[in-house]
Order: sequence, then C-alpha cells, then structure tokens
Amino acid sequence: MTAKEKMAILVRKGGELGTWGQKKPGFYSLSILYDAAEKQRSAGYEALNGKKYPEAYVLLLRFTKFYDMVMASKPDKKTPEFRALQRQMFTVVDALEDVKARLYREWGAADEAAAAAAAAAAAQAAEPQPAETAEIADALAARFDALRAKAPEPGPPPPPTAPEPAPASSKGGGGAAAAAAAAA
Repeated sequence: MTAKEKMAILVRKGGELGTWGQKKPGFYSLSILYDAAEKQRSAGYEALNGKKYPEAYVLLLRFTKFYDMVMASKPDKKTPEFRALQRQMFTVVDALEDVKARLYREWGAADEAAAAAAAAAAAQAAEPQPAETAEIADALAARFDALRAKAPEPGPPPPPTAPEPAPASSKGGGGAAAAAAAAA
C-alpha cells in the first residue's frame, strides 16, 4: 500500500463523526460542540505526544470537522469560546501539516525505494539500444518516402465563380435592389 493510499484511509477516518455529522446544523448546542471539539483536540495531542502519528492525525482531523460543525451553527464570533476555538484551529492545522509530513516521510521512504527500483527496471527495458534506434529511424524514413511518392501532385485551384444576380421582385416593392436594377 502506498503512502497516498494510507493517507487517504486516515483522511476518511478523520471525516467520520458517527451520528454527530448526521444531524442538521444547530441541532446540538454550541457548548456541546465546543466540548466535543476540545475532547478530540486533547486526545489528538496526547496521541501526538505518544508518537502515535496516524491516530493523532485522525483525531486532529476530527477536531477540524467539529470546527466546521460549529461554523455551520452560526456562532456568535465575539464569544470567548469561539475565539479560543479559532486560535486552537490555527494550531491544529499547523500540527496536522507537521504530522502529515512526518507520516509521508515514514511511509514514503519504503515507497520511494520500491518505486525507484521499478522505474529503473522499466526504463532499462523500454529504452531502445543505439543499433535498434538507427534501424527504426531508417524504416520510418523509407515509409515516409514511399508515401510521399504515392501522393498525387496538387493541381491548380478551380477559378472562382461569379455570383448570379438576384431575380427582380414582381410585387413592385421597390427598395434598394429595385432601384439598383432600374438604374442599370
């Protein structure tokens, strides 16, 4: 499993809030949402301090989902609880970026070595040898010359045709076309 696949699994787990996410915005009071967000943030930092990086990433992502739920409930942005939540959100996003980089380094080291070996083998097998390259170029040049010899020479373009005059109207409606025809 590649590092990207592993990260996709963690992101999916971080987005799961169970029944919390199934309710309409405003169903839960803001104090309950603030408490739930704080529990996720605290658990995420405990996992981070315990070097359980995948678990920390999931828990901190869930904190951001609770932040989204609070924002959907249209809180009073002047309250101390909201301001504290907003400050915590900035620090959590920084922590998430650090954890994500650390996880990619851990998982990516093994993935990069395997990918580099596979890429080198594929490049070596797909790269034509110099003698084969010359043969391919000669064969393509011969096919091009044969096709050019079969193509007919283009002739001169046909002469342009003059537009036919429009028939005069029998209704006598006049207009610019009738005046031009009468003058001629």
